[in-house]
Order: sequence, then structure tokens, then C-alpha cells
Amino acid sequence: MKTLYKFLILTIISSISFVGCDLEETPPFLASDNIYTTVEGANVALNGAYGKLTNHFFYAADYHHLTDFTSGFFTSGKASDTKDIAALNPSSSQNYVENLWALSYSTIAVTNDIITNISETNENPQIRNVLGQAYFLRAHVYFNLVRLYGAVPLRVEASTADNLHMARTPVDEVYNQIIADANKAKTLLFDKSTQTIGRPSNLAPNMILAKVYMTLAGNNDNSPYWQLAYNEAIQMYGKYSLVGNYGDLWNSESTANNNSESIFEIQFNEEVPSKLVRLFTHSNAYSGVGWQRIKPNPETIDDHMARYPGDPRIDLTFISSYIQVNGSTSKVYPTNTSRSNTNNAYPFIYKYWTKDLTATTDATNFNYVHFRYADLLLMLAEIENELNGPANAYKYVNEVLARARNTGNSVQPADWSGLSQEEFRSAIMKEYQFELLAEGQDWFNNRRRGYDYFKQNIIDPHNARNEKAFDIVYPDNNKTMLMPIPGSEINANQQISAADQNPGY
Repeated sequence: MKTLYKFLILTIISSISFVGCDLEETPPFLASDNIYTTVEGANVALNGAYGKLTNHFFYAADYHHLTDFTSGFFTSGKASDTKDIAALNPSSSQNYVENLWALSYSTIAVTNDIITNISETNENPQIRNVLGQAYFLRAHVYFNLVRLYGAVPLRVEASTADNLHMARTPVDEVYNQIIADANKAKTLLFDKSTQTIGRPSNLAPNMILAKVYMTLAGNNDNSPYWQLAYNEAIQMYGKYSLVGNYGDLWNSESTANNNSESIFEIQFNEEVPSKLVRLFTHSNAYSGVGWQRIKPNPETIDDHMARYPGDPRIDLTFISSYIQVNGSTSKVYPTNTSRSNTNNAYPFIYKYWTKDLTATTDATNFNYVHFRYADLLLMLAEIENELNGPANAYKYVNEVLARARNTGNSVQPADWSGLSQEEFRSAIMKEYQFELLAEGQDWFNNRRRGYDYFKQNIIDPHNARNEKAFDIVYPDNNKTMLMPIPGSEINANQQISAADQNPGY
């Protein structure tokens, strides 16, 4: 059914892709006054927004290209990427920079049309649920945009010739809109017990809001935003549960998709597949197409093994030895310690490695989980530590660590205890890496506490670890905190000029 809806809506709105350079001077939907009068029509429109999220240029591939390569944790198997984006130096014309911006605004255009044409006073709860999802998706996409690009045009009305050109909106105004949209979504979305599987419930906006307030708190341990973050995050505590085995989050579609830990995930299938298998799997590991594109830096696995020797999550996160389709064994770092060339110098991410070695295609039914409960538990631990110190924060992180231990009947990672507030603060930031590496949160977590944190904890340790001529040296430049505004937007939008570009680009 989800594939049918995607097909229908993409057919209906194939001509209304929204970017500065190709916006039609007509509203993005035909017959908007009719499509929203029925539940079926409203859902067809809504699936147009979800269809945008599954596009190759969004969550199917380029969101991961953009945020992984520039997170500070990954390099690229594509040589040309190592000269710019993987070196934290993307250009304004770089395809990933352009594509994510374009698909984000294309998604926003669809949500704006839904929000414009459905009243919050609509008495049909299913149509109100559609409206709630539109508010949720708009908040979600703008939250990505404002963190990645800084001030961005805040488009919250259906597109017309009159609002074609728009200046960058101050960051605080964008955040105010995100907060307003997420709060509206909470009042409109179905409860978790009644929501359609795979769609965000009325708890999912709390996740966005908690992350928003943590981002606004930054590195200020006295910020009032920590309390606001807690108020949102605690509403989700106990409403989800960790799956029993860490590996089940990726090992099979039956255990990975829409499980008890999932808060928000992008629905994919073989007809509309994500490219995660292709992005993370080597071409000689199975008969399908592997790009071996996104590879973790050596220090990511070094850090994890040094902190938690024997942690079962290590072998479920990384792979450094595998059987090729020709039957021979391929070994890369750290199983192969030589790091003699770019082919063996970096491990791979096992989370998205193909689990079917007989497959002849990378098309699978695996979804992409963007928010999950373990992340929420780590967030609560960090927030509680900032508000009151470690005493009541241990229970949250220890739930995550206990699941990791039980996955392999291991003594590591051991429960935390006896830490000072500052020690806890440093440890919890690393714990996001150990639990969530490559899951789409790295870019944001690494920058959330500001440039000094990013430099001292990501850039400097990475550069100190470099030992080969092909290892990328990260720049010591705070321009790395934002992406450049795409050149196509500057060229097409009469309210944005080259002078409005982010510093350093």
C-alpha cells in the first residue's frame, strides 16, 4: 500500500519540484480544493511528502553522503570526494550540498500545501492526523536545514509567484517556527497505539523538540533550554523499549523495521529502496552493486575498542574481515594493521553491510531509522547531568549499556558510576558515537556544543591519528560548522546574493 501511494502522489506532482531555480509560478498541487476533502485524497497528498524523503537525493542516499562525510567520523571510497566534502571543505556547487537543499524545500512545498488546505478545526480525526504529520515533517526538515545551513528562507505558505524569492530568515525565527510546528503536531497526531505503523505518533514531535532545545543550549551548562529539553524528553521515557539484541536493529527486516525502539523511520522497500547497502558495502562482498562509498575513520573503531574492550556493539557496528564473492578473504583495518593503501586502511560499517551475501541487488525492504529510543535514553542522561549532575543520570545510560552487554553476554560495557559532572559530560558525548555511529546523528552531535568542542574532540584527535599520506587532514576553521548555501539558490533567488553566503565559502 505504501508503494502505491508513493507512486500515485509522485505521478500527480511530478512537475512541482521546489527549488529556487525551477519553481513554477503556480501552486504545487492541482485541484487542491478537492484533494483534501477526503481521507484518501489527503493521504495521497501526504504520501507525496514521504515520497520526497525516499528520493535518492534525500534519505535514500545524499543525506548520508552530506552528513557522514562532513561529520568528522568518515572518509570516502570515492577519490574525488576526499578532495572536498570528505575533507570538510564542500563547495557551494557540490552535488550533495545542492541536492539536500533542493529535496528539503521540495518536501516543505508539499507540507505547506497540506497545511494551507486543511484546517486545524477539521472534525475528521484522520484528516487532522494527516495535518499533524505535515507539521511534523515540516518541523523535521527545517530542523535539518537550520543546523546544516544556518539562516535559511522560511517558507511556510503554499508557493506562488509572489513569494518565489525570499531572503534568508534569521536562525532564531526558524527555530521558533520549528517549535511551533512540532507543538501543533503533538495535538493533531494519533496516539502511538493507534497510529499507522511507520508513521510518527504524537510522541515523535517530543523527540524533535528535545533535540531542538539541546541544540539551543549548546555548551552552556546553565542554559534554561536544558530544562525545556528535559520536559520534552521525559514524556517519551518508558513509552518505547530497547530491542533485546543490538544486532536485531539491522540483522533482518523482520527485527529492524518498525520495532519497539523506533520513534521515526523512513519507510523503504525493494521498489523504493534506500541506497544504504550500496553506500556502505564493498563491491566484491556480494553480487550486487557496492559503492564502498562511506567508510569510518580508524579512530572511530580505535576509540570504541579502547573504551569498551569486548563490547558486542563493536562487531555489530564495524566489519574488517569478510569473504569475497570469489571465496577469498579480504582484510582491512584493524584486522589488517598495515594500512598500506586506501583499500585496506579503513574498516567498514557493518550496520548497513549487506546481510544477504547471495544477493544480486542492493534493493531491500530495510527502512532507515532516524530516531530510536536508545538515542532518547542517552539524551535524557546528558540532560539530567546538566540539570542535576550524574546521580539520577546513570539509570538512563546504563539501560543502553546493559542491552549492549546482554547482546553478547559480555562484561563490557560496564555500568557507569562515580563520575563527576564534567566526566559524565565528556563520556556521554562519546557514547553517542559508540551507540549511534553512522545512523544520521553524528554531524549534529559533533557540532551541537560549538566549534571549540568540534575542534578539540573531533578535528584535533583525527589529525593526530593521521599516519599515511592518503589520510585526510581536517582544516582548523570554524567554517566547517555550516554547509555553504547552494550556488543554484544564490543564482536563482533574487533575495539572496553572494554576499549572503556563509562565512569562509
